[in-house]
Amino acid sequence: MGQRRDSKKPGMIAHTIRNRKSHTGWGQPRWIGTFVALALIGALTPAPAWGQAWPASRGAFYAKVARSDIRASDQFTFDGRRSDFIDGVAGNAFVDQSYHLYTEWGLLDNLTVVLSAPFKQLAVHDLAFRYETAAIGSVSIGLRFGLFPLLGIRPSAIAMAMNLGATVPTGYTRNLTPSAGAGQVDAHALIGIGLSFWPTAAYVQAAGGYRYRSSYYGLSKAVACTAGVDLFCIRDTRPAFGDEWLFQAEAGLTLLSGTFFVQALGQGVWSVETPRIGFTALNPIPTHQRYFKAGAGLTVYPFKLTRAFRFENVGFGVQAFLTPYGRNTIDSQDFFFGIDFRGDFLR
Repeated sequence: MGQRRDSKKPGMIAHTIRNRKSHTGWGQPRWIGTFVALALIGALTPAPAWGQAWPASRGAFYAKVARSDIRASDQFTFDGRRSDFIDGVAGNAFVDQSYHLYTEWGLLDNLTVVLSAPFKQLAVHDLAFRYETAAIGSVSIGLRFGLFPLLGIRPSAIAMAMNLGATVPTGYTRNLTPSAGAGQVDAHALIGIGLSFWPTAAYVQAAGGYRYRSSYYGLSKAVACTAGVDLFCIRDTRPAFGDEWLFQAEAGLTLLSGTFFVQALGQGVWSVETPRIGFTALNPIPTHQRYFKAGAGLTVYPFKLTRAFRFENVGFGVQAFLTPYGRNTIDSQDFFFGIDFRGDFLR
């Protein structure tokens, strides 16, 4: 959902500042860029963070490793009603305790490479059995580039970037119960717009775009499965997933010279086609879904207080999300616990 920024977030701003030291406008661009870079470093979550407004500066990198704890006892039906995740099962019938790696690297001053990879650990249980899966899920690969430099617009407190990416299966078995992913290739494009409130250590950004969900299943596999006989799989139907509109927003505030970073986060998915058929609870990957998630986060950089040179850019964070609205999706409570680090290959 949300995302972080270090010397990479200000990519476009920091780069242009080197060549326009006399620029005025919304205050000092150098400090705007530096603030946004530091403030956003803790904003990344392992959950999908499709669109961001600030690319990284050349050579800057960011990495985050996190553990998710996502649980659900209910689901939203295709018409928006709350219902038991699995009829008759009390408690959390669905649990996701996966590991996530998220990285960014400033390939050029205005071009950032983004990679996200999960190791999925999923469990679903009904009245008789518990079904578990552990496998590498679909990997997301993307590019982000600032739009203002391409349009010849001088740096300011406002930033805008295009985010392009694809989600690619890694050879997992798509019809296990539950599966590590949908099994087909997706592509997305979003535009992110951000605003820094410097000298107040705060920012906001929002993004919107579109996800194309293809019917190409060649990068995943399926096992033969007979309904009513084989318990730990479902019939491989290669369903047609519906395209989706994507929305994302966040606001952040840095305190005590970057020691604490707090944020508010929101994310939405809106299937172009109205959901009309419920998903299979034992393999909860809806073909058409709509939902909104709202959350908050806190990241602490304890070594900034001690000025420990090698560790001051190491942060420890937690983010939490609820799902107040949904149609044909899981009604989950999502927690992410992570460690992140930023640096610069050119320093």
